[in-house]
Formats: sequence, structure tokens, C-alpha cells
Amino acid sequence: MRTPFGRLLADHTLGVVAVGLLVCGLLAGGLFVADVDASVPDPVPFEDTRSVGFASEVSLGIDDDSQIPRAQVFYSQYQYVIGYYGVETAAAAFDEPTRQQQFGYPVVTYVTAYDDTGLTLDANGTIHTDDRPTWVSADEAAFVVDSGASTPGGPVGVPFADRGDADAFAEETGGSVLSWTEFTDRPIELDDASVVREGVDDKRAAADARVAADRPLLNREVTAELDPGDSIQAAIDGAPNGSGIRLAPGRYEGPIEIDRSITLRGPGATIVGNGTGSPVRVTADDVGIVGPTITGIGNQTRDESAVTGDEWDANIELGYGHGDAAIAAVGAPGVHVADVTVPSTPANGVLLRDSPETVVRNLSVTGPPKWNDGFMGVMAMRSSVVVEDSTFRAGRDGIYLHRSPETVIRNNTFRANRYGVHLMHTSDAVVAENRFADQEFGGITIMTDPARNAIVGNVVANTSNAISTSGSDSYIARNIAVDSRIGITTSAIGSLYEHNVVRNNTYGMRTGSVLATSRVWKNDFVDNEHHAGASAGPLRVWAHNGHGNYWQGAYGEATGDTYDRAYVPTDSVDGQLHRSPARRTVAESPVKKGLRALRGSAPGLRSGSVIDPDPQTDPQNPALLRRSSTVVTHGIDALPTNDTTAMTATADPSAGRSEAQP
Repeated sequence: MRTPFGRLLADHTLGVVAVGLLVCGLLAGGLFVADVDASVPDPVPFEDTRSVGFASEVSLGIDDDSQIPRAQVFYSQYQYVIGYYGVETAAAAFDEPTRQQQFGYPVVTYVTAYDDTGLTLDANGTIHTDDRPTWVSADEAAFVVDSGASTPGGPVGVPFADRGDADAFAEETGGSVLSWTEFTDRPIELDDASVVREGVDDKRAAADARVAADRPLLNREVTAELDPGDSIQAAIDGAPNGSGIRLAPGRYEGPIEIDRSITLRGPGATIVGNGTGSPVRVTADDVGIVGPTITGIGNQTRDESAVTGDEWDANIELGYGHGDAAIAAVGAPGVHVADVTVPSTPANGVLLRDSPETVVRNLSVTGPPKWNDGFMGVMAMRSSVVVEDSTFRAGRDGIYLHRSPETVIRNNTFRANRYGVHLMHTSDAVVAENRFADQEFGGITIMTDPARNAIVGNVVANTSNAISTSGSDSYIARNIAVDSRIGITTSAIGSLYEHNVVRNNTYGMRTGSVLATSRVWKNDFVDNEHHAGASAGPLRVWAHNGHGNYWQGAYGEATGDTYDRAYVPTDSVDGQLHRSPARRTVAESPVKKGLRALRGSAPGLRSGSVIDPDPQTDPQNPALLRRSSTVVTHGIDALPTNDTTAMTATADPSAGRSEAQP
């Protein structure tokens, strides 16, 4: 069977002859290095590698005396040294099917050796040492497995330079000792994007359960009924835990502090702050706030004196976590905010700090006419939250998360913010079935290298970067990205991008990661100025198991549902076939065929390229494609509110990690 790259070479003899002299000239000019330097490179400081294996909030939070076994690998055709948190991560990378085609072979692998470091394991299996480990060649190391040593990613092998030291540690801990060959030959299962995919429905169900669990909270017995002008604070101070206060429609003066577990109900009521601070402050668990409109919010978005200490994220908390808000919940788990309207805020709508297990439903927040004069619709810091059925307009960020894992953001509408949803140092979140229009910079923006996020079933229109991803092991599927500068960035490594529709963008998808380790398949690229773009880096292969994407303009002889001609969207000719049918004549010229063959086999000429060796003859997502046409023509409001086209993450046994993990 021909490989994908073999297909490029087939039937191109005439082209290769036509460019033969050109190739000779390039070789003579020194653009290719035929021989790998015989000397073996020395290990580099780990911070100088391109590291993979943990989300940034995990690696930043590791104690100084804690240790995670690490590896670093030099590849023959890759300019960067790849660093791995966890030697299992490095071992698993060697099994990726296209690794050698993209990165070459491993010249040398180094691992951290724990001889003479004062190694101990605590009750959780975390490795502690008195001295830092040294680097040793993996081929010369001995690895202790099943010792109880563990990292945030699970059990981990512990390398030693001396076999005797490894034997002693194994005897002490009940582990066993393996060579590098034996270690890499073991079956290694790592959580990756396929696990995230399989968990989307479970997280939806967990969010449903969280919302349902609050029903008793929302139906507490009313022990006080207030009329406009009555003191809400006096009623709170006299209310028993577990009771309810009902506000009749009208105006009530704030600010107020809810310091006990009660529910405040006020459809038609307006709580008016004094223009300084937060009109409603919550400091108790299991508080419900249902129905009121809140105005009179202060304009402070940060407090220079609020954060002390040297935590790695202290400056982030200072800048985002201590602003004014219509509702500010601090150290208050289990808050439920529903049917609240914030018609204008110069700061936050709802601020959650250290308030996990919170629910925000049917919230409406509007910021100033200029987004940079406002702040966040919902700001959640160290607070897992379900945000659903809400509307955010004209703020800096509709929803901003910092270190708030297990958050679910679903069925919301975002208009004219800076960013719609903005994740920082937040892993294991789900952003699903939301609609975004006219964001200034981006619809969904994920920064700071988190892991295991799911971006599913969203519609994003008319922004700079519709869906911008980073981090690792994430699942990006069934989204529609239209009318934007960039539809989707594929910068999250080891991730799965499937069943998305990118339409009518300047760039449909763009990859900027120097680690081309994500699977990109079963997507539809239609009506984009450029279907794909890529920065410098190894060849990106966007297909898996003989199945690629649908590219408007791709052609060839059809074998089943697949064209026999590979498609290169970053190529100056292939990339414009959908815009200029005359380009096919150029594509079929002998010189162009020869250059395609050369690029398929010579890594020096394929840097910064994307190739789909198995382009599909028909759209992969016809229902989503129809929805995208509706959005392009009529906007997001034309979509029916009960449309569930994108809401099912159907199991796919072939889903998971793709391309080569270097």
C-alpha cells in the first residue's frame, strides 16, 4: 500500500525530470543537509525545550521540592528540542504513525536520573528530592515502574542512571525495573483528546444535575415580604438560614450583603447601588438570587492592595479578581443566580472568587458603548460554574475564567464584546452551543496552555479569531466559524479538531504551533479566501486513517469518498483552486507536479505547510453546512433556538490523538 506521501510521488516522473536541474541547484546552494552531524548533542535546560505533558496551571503550581520525571528528545529533522513532563509521555510519542515523516528519527533521548537525590515519596506518591536530578541517556537508564510514584497525570516511571540504585528503590517500593526498550515496549495509555470527547456528555449531565440540585434552594419558604423602600439588609439580618425573602416590584436601596444561606426573590424589583462598590455582595454558602434588576455599580476593576504574597498568579488575581460587580460572591460556594438583569455596568456583572459549584442562569449583562470602558459579564476565579441561557453585550469579556476547572458554559449569546469567552489557566471546561456575533477580537479564546477543554457546537460570526485554542488534549468539534479573519486556530497540541464548518473567512483554519500533534479531519472548508494557513514548523498532516477533510476546490480521481490527489491548502496553486478554476491547469503542469513530489519527500521544502493526503469528495457535515449558510446570509438570530443539530458528540471509535507526537 502506498503511503500518503508515496501518493504524491506517483505518476510525477515527468515533473521530477523537469525540475531536476532546479533540485541540483538547490542542493548545491546548501538548502539541504544530507547528513546528520555525527556528534550527539548535550542535554539542554528543560526550560529551553518545547515542553508538553501538563497544563500550565499544573506546572506553575508544582512545589519547588516536588519532582516530575522528565525527558527531552532531539529529532533529526526538527529544529527544537522537545521536553516531556513524564517519561511515559515521551515513550508514547514514539508510537505515533507519522512522527518520522514529520520530525525525523530521535537522535538522542535524555531522562532525569534520581540517583543520589534523596528521593522520597509522600502519601500521594509525589516525588520529593533534596537535590535536583541529572540528565542521562535513556538508553543507559533503568526505569522503576509500579513504585507508587505519581504526578498530576497519574502513575509515573522513575529513571535512574545506575541499575543498582534502581533495584534498591524498586525493592523499597515494591516496583520493578525495566530498560528503556522494555519501558517503551509496554502498552501506555494516556488521557488525550478522545477521552475529552467521550466525557462531553457526562459533563453536560453533571451540569444538569448541578442545576437540578438547586431547585429546593429556589423554592425556599418565604419568611419576609418587602415593599419598595423597605430595607433589604434589615430583612437579611433577621432571616433564618434556609428561608426566602420576596421583593415586590419597585426600587430598593443597596448595597446589601447576604451573609447567610437564604434566597432573595425579586422579579420586577430593582436594587440600586450607590455607584461605589458592589450593590449585592454574597459571603455565605448556598445563596439564591432570583429575578431583580441591579444598577448603581461602581467602576473599580482592580484593587492594588487586595493581593499579598508570592503566588504565581497573584498579579492576575490583582488585575481581574477584585473589581466591582452587580453581584460579587466571595468565598461563597453553591450560589445560584437566575433571571437577573444588569442593564449597564462599568465593571463586572457577576464576580465569583473562591465560590465553586455556582450556577448562573438567564443572566443579562450589558457593558458600556465601548467595550474597553467595561469589564467582565461573569468573572470566575477559582470557581467552577455553570453559565447557561444568558446574554452578554458590550463588555471586555462576556465570560472570563481563571483556574476554574469543570466549568460548563452553554446556550448563551454574546454580542459586541472584546472576547466572548476567555479562558485563562482553566482546564476541563466545556463551552457548548453558544452563539457569538461581532466580538472585537475573538469569540472563544483559550490562553495559557490549559488541557482537556471541549469546544463543541458553537456558532461564531464576524470577529477577528472566531475560535482560538491553545494548550493540549482538547476537543474542538461541530462548531461553525464564519465571516471572520481566522475561523479556527489549531494551536492546541495533541487535540482533536473534527466536524467543524469554517466558511467565508479570510483563513478557514490556521496553525501556529511548532508541535504538529493534533488530528484535523472531517471538517468542511467552504468559501474561504484561504482555506488554511500555517506558520513555520513541521509539515502538518490533516487526515487520519485514510480520511481527510472536505476542501472546496480539491479534485482528483475519486476512490469511494476520497480523491486520489492530495490537497495542499497552503500551496499557492492548490490553495486558490476554489477561487480560480484556471489554477487547475497550473496544478497539472509538469513543473508543478514535480515540485509537489519534491515537497512531499524533502522536509526542507515543506516547512510551514499543511497537506491533506485524503481529501473528501463531499461535505462531511451537511446539516452544519446548511446552518452556516443561514448565518452568513441572515446572522445568528436566524437560527432556531431549539436547533440541536450540533449538540450531539457522537462516539467515534477512531477519534483521538493525531499527526505525530514528536
